[in-house]
Amino acid sequence: MTALLQVEAIDVGYGHVGVLENVSLTVDQGSIVALVGSNGAGKSTLLRAISGLLRPRRGRIVFAGTDLAGAPPNRVVDAGILHVAEGRRLFRQQSVDDNLELGLYGARIARSNVAARYARVFELFPVLAERRRSRAGVLSGGQQQMLAIAQALMREPRLLMLDEPSLGLAPIIVDQVLEVLLRLRDGGTTILLVEQMVERALEIADFGFVLQNGRLIGQGPAAELARSDIVTSAYVGAKQHN
Repeated sequence: MTALLQVEAIDVGYGHVGVLENVSLTVDQGSIVALVGSNGAGKSTLLRAISGLLRPRRGRIVFAGTDLAGAPPNRVVDAGILHVAEGRRLFRQQSVDDNLELGLYGARIARSNVAARYARVFELFPVLAERRRSRAGVLSGGQQQMLAIAQALMREPRLLMLDEPSLGLAPIIVDQVLEVLLRLRDGGTTILLVEQMVERALEIADFGFVLQNGRLIGQGPAAELARSDIVTSAYVGAKQHN
């Protein structure tokens, strides 16, 4: 497979506090890659570095052949990387339709293509079509998560990064969200998934990486990682470290 994203030996931190050290990973085009590890392992920090919210202290972030390390977030979005952050960060006083339209802010596309993008996200998330006039703040947690993903999909990203999409959701809603991720992958969207529900993440992923205390300690095909002790050791080791 062709590598779409290559993170090469990056160090990332906040101020004088280091979080990631010498982290490298590859995300192949058309795949789902799971990034797992305990709380505080550095998973969200890695997504923020890729999306331009944090500047790596060293290393490269190469997307489709271009080094984006340190690039501003708008350039990263324009390159085709969309980051759905943890916590469903929506414009809660605005309608579903308005939030979807805001997902297109700054995009240069024909109005005819806009209609097709609305149709696509409503096909993936029919409940949003039913609630399109409702304020985002009155939606259920699951519907808000669907809207956050749909907002990113309005840009038709080449790489969709998701941070804890199952957080706080009922199991049946988690199933629906993960099923959509599989459909997106089958349609050609590449996905980098950070998820605390490790078994579920590795179940749908093609490949996985394991972070512990800011360092990469394991990687491999998702099915093999699911059968290995690496993931368990990452969580046990993190608790002992803390």
